[in-house]
Amino acid sequence: MAGMIEEAFQGIFHEKEFNYSAKIKYSGRFKGYNANIRLNRFTKYIVFSLSRNWRSVDRNIKIGLLQELMCRMFKKTVKTTNIDLYHIFLKQAHLAVPKTKTHPVLEESFNRVNGRFFAGMMDLPNLVVSEGLRALGHYDYGTDTVSITKHVLGHQDCLDYVMYHELLHKKHKFRTKNGRSYHHTSEFRKKEKEFPGADEIEKKLSRILSKRKLSGFFGFLGLFS
Repeated sequence: MAGMIEEAFQGIFHEKEFNYSAKIKYSGRFKGYNANIRLNRFTKYIVFSLSRNWRSVDRNIKIGLLQELMCRMFKKTVKTTNIDLYHIFLKQAHLAVPKTKTHPVLEESFNRVNGRFFAGMMDLPNLVVSEGLRALGHYDYGTDTVSITKHVLGHQDCLDYVMYHELLHKKHKFRTKNGRSYHHTSEFRKKEKEFPGADEIEKKLSRILSKRKLSGFFGFLGLFS
């Protein structure tokens, strides 16, 4: 594993010496293909914590993940073949994820939105009702899961709008540029506004947001969630 970490480092920093101790730790506390990185700056010890799902992933893709994590930590902007492979893998991960979670109200919303805006071509993701107050909805690429707060279940227009927003994430994924990932691109925002009455629904969501003291409209679980 140390060899793979050093290889990933050299792919970013080339001739710079790898003056760190490091290890990869696989953990069951991560969902999907999530991961994170921690550095003890006093001991120069790096720990890469990866979901157990990463154990069987191709080495070159895994190197891309390690490079992505190190770029975030060291604030380095770089593009490598391995990082490109990692992004391709992450965008396609939903195809192999088991669909075991659903909710009758969310599934009805999914069917309405899928039929109206996606010509019925969107595959059913995992559907989960969130009990928390952190966000109205989010989409997790690694587990192909749409989570929507329970506070919009009684408002069909709001529910369908949040569902539409999260399914746009599922369809359009993300775009990378200069080492950064962009989820709400101009194309995404344009598509979002195609939902009938979007402006009025956003005002209604703002009132729900204020009433329930939610911290933000939308979120999505990424690499460090």
